[in-house]
Formats: sequence, structure tokens, C-alpha cells
Amino acid sequence: MTIPISSLAKQIDPENTILLFGAGASIPSGAPSVADIVGDLSGIINESPQGYGFDEFCSLFEMKRSRRELVSAVRKRLKNLRPTGGLVNIADYDWKAIFTTNYDDLIEKCYLKKDRPIRVFSSNFDFGGSTPPDATSIFKLHGTVGHDVVDGHNSRMVLTSEDNELVDDYRERLFDRLKNDLGYADLVIVGYSLSDPDLKSIIQRAVRLRKESLSSQNIYLLLYSKDENRAQLFEKQGVRIAFGGVDDFFLEMSKASPSERKVLTLDDDILSEFPSLTPTTTDVVHEAQKPSDSFSAMYAGSPAQYPEIRAGLTFDRSVRGDLKSMLFGEKQFLTVLGASGVGKTTLARQVVLSLIDDDFQGWEHHPTRALDSEKWRSVAERLKGASKHGVLLLDDAHLYLPEVNSLVDMLVADENQHLKLILTSANNHWKPRLKSPNLTKSGKLQQLSKLDSNEIAGLLNLIQSNARIAKLVDKSFKGFAYQERKRRLTERCNRDFFVCLKNIFANDSFDNIVLREFSEISEDYQGIYKYLCALESLGVMVHRQLLIRVLNIHAQDLGRILENLDGLVEEFVIDRRGSVFGWRGRHPVISDIITQYKFSDADDILKLMRRVVGQLSPSYDVEITTMRQLCSTDSGIRRIQDVGDQNEILRMMISAAPMERVPRHRLIANLIRQGAFNDADTEIRVFENDLRLDGPVRRHKVRLILERAISSTGLMPDDKAKLLNDAHDAAVALLEKFPNTPHTLRLFSDVCLEIFKVTADYTYVDAVRTVIKRAENETGDPEVTQALIAFERRLTRAAEIKPEFVTEERDTADHDIDIE
Repeated sequence: MTIPISSLAKQIDPENTILLFGAGASIPSGAPSVADIVGDLSGIINESPQGYGFDEFCSLFEMKRSRRELVSAVRKRLKNLRPTGGLVNIADYDWKAIFTTNYDDLIEKCYLKKDRPIRVFSSNFDFGGSTPPDATSIFKLHGTVGHDVVDGHNSRMVLTSEDNELVDDYRERLFDRLKNDLGYADLVIVGYSLSDPDLKSIIQRAVRLRKESLSSQNIYLLLYSKDENRAQLFEKQGVRIAFGGVDDFFLEMSKASPSERKVLTLDDDILSEFPSLTPTTTDVVHEAQKPSDSFSAMYAGSPAQYPEIRAGLTFDRSVRGDLKSMLFGEKQFLTVLGASGVGKTTLARQVVLSLIDDDFQGWEHHPTRALDSEKWRSVAERLKGASKHGVLLLDDAHLYLPEVNSLVDMLVADENQHLKLILTSANNHWKPRLKSPNLTKSGKLQQLSKLDSNEIAGLLNLIQSNARIAKLVDKSFKGFAYQERKRRLTERCNRDFFVCLKNIFANDSFDNIVLREFSEISEDYQGIYKYLCALESLGVMVHRQLLIRVLNIHAQDLGRILENLDGLVEEFVIDRRGSVFGWRGRHPVISDIITQYKFSDADDILKLMRRVVGQLSPSYDVEITTMRQLCSTDSGIRRIQDVGDQNEILRMMISAAPMERVPRHRLIANLIRQGAFNDADTEIRVFENDLRLDGPVRRHKVRLILERAISSTGLMPDDKAKLLNDAHDAAVALLEKFPNTPHTLRLFSDVCLEIFKVTADYTYVDAVRTVIKRAENETGDPEVTQALIAFERRLTRAAEIKPEFVTEERDTADHDIDIE
């Protein structure tokens, strides 16, 4: 039985509702129907459209004329459209997502008019980057009016039969997104007529997706032409029907909505002035006031939470006081590096609370979400205007390092020290990445590793003085006197923080502890747990929907799985608006151990990697992050031994999200390493065409020239000299553009060292020393110093090799290699 449109408006919650628009939603604003467009095309080529589908007739038009004329004719019909009526109000609500088959940009104009943020997807080249937490995602299934290949865009308007084939992969990924969203949201289909030939396929697909997601959510169909008999046919499929147009729908929505919205503002909380930051930020003062009820988790590997630190359930690290004083003084940035499990996050949180005690405002960014550097710049300006200071903790900063670099550079450019930044990262994730020189010029790099004697003493004193913690201590450890405990921890654990804790609270080797815990899990859940650990170990950002896709588990089983893995697996919020909930094990070290023992066969890792990448849905920010993490220098695809297999996985990523740069960077680097120089050159040219050159690809171009010169055999001296000269000129040009970056300096030293090997000309050696020492003085970056040390070591070995060429003395500005 159909429902009144007023009931439909009352039953849906926009934040948990997806809209799917058809052509009828745009017609009240002057947009043409499909029949109108076909009529225009028919008049131009003087052919009857009778018997042709829309895509077939567009194909016929393109064959008789051209694609440019086809696109031009369609755009002419869509030109100068302005939203009218109820559609204007679409931006008044926080819809979970909007899908549309329309080419027009009326929805986008509605949001622009009301200054509401959006993220528009019209092709797989739009996958990548990040979606602001307050932005509404608009998925255009058939492309958009402003972008087509005739203009040089990668996106295309889906008009012809060939277009449908070419964008099939993109649309399938959007329908995957719709299926995932249907697990947590209702769907309202707007703008279709019961006589519309596309309606049946749309309904059938939506119903099938709902069944596949095992969802109990509703699918509503809003029809602007009334036909009770046909409506009953759709109702039998579980679709609820209401009659009315888009104007009627939004009129009833306005009646059903509260007339006023409550807005929380706190006079002493500057962040309350930036509501878009709230979903991605923890207010430390508020968080620290919560009761401490999970303190035992940190002694099983988790970082200490703010309530536990406030409650005195952590011991002090020796450097905390100095780091606080440094930030309280002239230094603006603190970067804490160390291996996994060394206590970086706990130390950083201790420093934040120390600064809050001195009247700082304190926040922590959620590492699973994008960092809005412009907004935080505005927060810093607001702090400065109010003569206040704040500190922002950026945990796992490597996950969003470009945005971190941008924020750091803007704060330095503004000469605004009212916002201090504390960054944490693991060494292996931090060192290979490009960092802003301002992080070292205006900050401090703190390496955290072993516990020192005072810290071990602090840990033991904490155990002795706190009854709640003492209850967790293993009986065999309790039997030792204080000095014996300290000696055993120092000797047996080598002062590693995480292993220290495990030896206090359980008396066994670390691997055995982890494996014994695994054996005690019910067999029904061991498989799920080991796959979760393997995914984490590979660098995957694990979340509910990905597990459902990769492991073929049912959504209704998730609660039972979490219950049976309680204490081993934790669920946390990644994106509440997008209904994305992450899963993680207790600690990365534990996940690595489980993976090492349960996935010891390299083929198992390769199979898992193929399955994961094949199931990624790049319309989710979290899965784009997963792609980047899988390209990490020491995890992810690096666990695959065969470079050819790595390249296969990388090509799968590039096909899914061609705008993502990192998989392309890794593929080019692999091809150069393999000696597949022609393929690498092709990938560089495709990259330049699609995305324009960036720093990494510019370096790869230089590396490609250099490796060709080194690897080519049987060349005449003139030819090899030409290649080396080309590599040197390209390296010099790159050095002028990126003068102080360690990557560029290392590449320049590689080029000059190869020239020295064949010429024994110390002019190039002196040039390397000059540029690196200048960068060292200007940045103070320890990686620059390491680059110089590494160069000197290699130079010593190279000096023993007899040169191929003999060079004449020349001016240092002359970069050509002379051959006598």
C-alpha cells in the first residue's frame, strides 16, 4: 500500500538517508527529458529515433557526425540551468550521500548557493584525496555536463554504447559504495516515472544490493505520476511507494524538520567556532575528565588514554619535562619517532596534558581522517587574536603528511607560534617520506627507543604503589625483590618498553605469549583474527565493510565476532557520518607476530593482497588510505618477493583509483629497478599527461636516465657521456627546484658519484659536498647529515676504481663530461 508523501518525509532521517535522483528531479528546474535530448539529436542528423535506445541513438549520432558535436548538442540543452522550487532546499539537510544519473549540475549549484561543502565524483579519476568531514558526497553515475574527453578531461558524459562499456568499472565501484551504505541507511529514489524504462533496472539493482548487504533498511520510491496498479508490482519487491514530485518532497521535508537547530558554543573553546573540525578532533580537556575504566589495556599494548594519564596510571618518560619546556619556549614543532611499541603516543599525550596544565588549549586529530590544514591555520589565527596558545597532537602523522607539511609551512609563513604541533610516527614510515624543512628548523626531532634506568625505576615504582596495577602483575614476577626485578627487566628485556610490560604481566617469551593467546581462541574465530592481524600487518586500514567483502562474512555476525574476540579486537569510529567503523588488534607488534607464524608462506600473502586490492572501494577515504599504506616501503607490497607480482598489484590499484599518485610512483620505481626502462618511460609520460609531474616522478626521470647510463653495455664513450650529462643536467634542475630535500640531495650525489667513477673528476665530488652542507646548515635535518655521511663512504670505495674516462680541469659551472 502506498504511503502519503508527508509520511515519507517524517519517516526518514537525512543523516541516514541516501538520495538517488533521476531526470524527473531536474525537470522542474528546466532540465530536458531524455526524449527532449533525443529529439534535438534527431533533428540534427535527420534520423528517426524510433526503435533505438538512448545510448544507441547517441552512438549513431557520433558515427554520423562527431563526439564533439554530440556533447555540444547535449550541453546546449543543459546550458544556464538554475535550480528552482523545492530542489533548492536539498542543501538544508546532511544527507548521507547523493547518487544521480543526471548530467546537469543543479545539485552542485544548490550547495554552492548555500555555501555548503560537497565532493563530486564523475569518474574513477575523482577517487583519491580526502573528503572533508562536513562535505556531502555526490556520485554522478553518468558523468557530468562540464567534463568530457573532448575537452581533455579523463571524465566523460555517458552517452553512447561505448561510453557505457568504458565507465562500467567506475559505475560498479559506485554501486559497491551504494551496497555498503544500504547496510546503514535508507534509500529514497526520486525523479522517475513508472513508465520510465530505466526504473525497473534501477529498482531491481537497489533491491539486490540491499539483499546482498543483508540490510533491513527501507527503499522508498517517490513517483511523480500516479499509477496504483504498477506501484503494487514494485511494492511486492519490498519497495515503499509515495506519489509526488521533488517540490512536494522538499516541502514536506521542511514541515517535518525542526524550525530551529541548537548550536553549541563554548566561550572558552575556540574549536567550537570551527564545526567542521569537530568530527575529526578530540578535545583533550574534555577527554581527560572522563573516568578511567580501561587502564589495563595499555599494559596489553595500547597507548595510554588521557584519563589514565590524569589518574597517575602511567610512569614518566625522562624527556617529557624537556620536551614540554622546549614547546613552551621558542620551538613550535615536536616530532617523536620510534619503533612500534616504544611508547610514542603515550609520551606525546603526557606532553599535551603538561601544556594544558599551563593554560594551553589541547586537541588530538583522529589519524584515520584527513587533516584540514586551512582550518587549523584559522584556529591558529583565532588563538593569536585571543592571545591564547594551543597544542595539536598529530598521531601517526605519516598517514596525512602532505597536509601536515602544508600546515607547518603556513604557520611559519604567518609567524604564528600560538599553535604548537606534536607529531608521532614510526621510523620506517617517516624516513622515506618528504617532510617540510620547517619541521627541523622550527622544531625538535625526538628519537624514542629503549627505557633508561630511571624510566624502568619509575615503572617498577608505579607497580608497587598502585594496587589496581599490582593486581595485573604475573605471580612469578611478584616473587622478586625490587633490585632483582629491575635487573631482570634491564637484562632480559633489553629495556624495550613493550617487552618490559609483557614480562612484568606475564612470565614467558613474547612470541609464546602471543601464540598461546591465539590457541585459546575458539576455532570458529581464529581464522577471522589471523586475517585481521595479517591485514593490519600489511598496512590495511581495517573496517567492517572491508572485512565483509574480503572474508565473505555476514553483517549480522559482526557483533558476535567482536564478543568472541573481546580483549583482542577493538572497534572504533573512523567516520560516523559514513558509517565506517574500524577494527584493530591490541598492538601492531602482536599483529606482526601472528602474521609471521600464520602466513609464513609468501604465496598466502600474495593471495591475500590480491583479494584485498580487488575488493577495495576507492569512494571511501579509508580505502584510499589503505592503498597508500600498502605501497609503504617496508610493508604491504614489499612483503611480496617477486617484483612482477608487486607490479600486478600496483596496476590493480592504478586501475581502481588512477588519480592516486603513490601506486604510480611505486610502479615506476619498480620498473626502473627491473631494468624495464621503456615501460618506466611510458608510465612517466602517462603520469605527466594525467596528473602533471610531481617531485617523486621528476626524481624518477633523473633516476631513469642514470640507470640507463649505468646499465647500458657496449656504448661508445661519447654516448655514455651524453647519458651521464643528461642525468647531471636533470639532477641540477631538480636541485634548483627542491634544494634542501634529502631525496633530491641523495639523487644528485648518486649522479655525481657515477660521473666520478668514470672520470675521477673531483669537481663533482666538491659540488655534492657544497650543496649538502648548505642544506645541512639551512635545515638542520639529520637526514641531510646522513646523506653526506653515506656519500663519503661510497666515495671512498669509488676512489679505488680505475676511471673509464680522463677529464680536463674545468670551471665548476661547466657540467659537461669531456673525453680525451
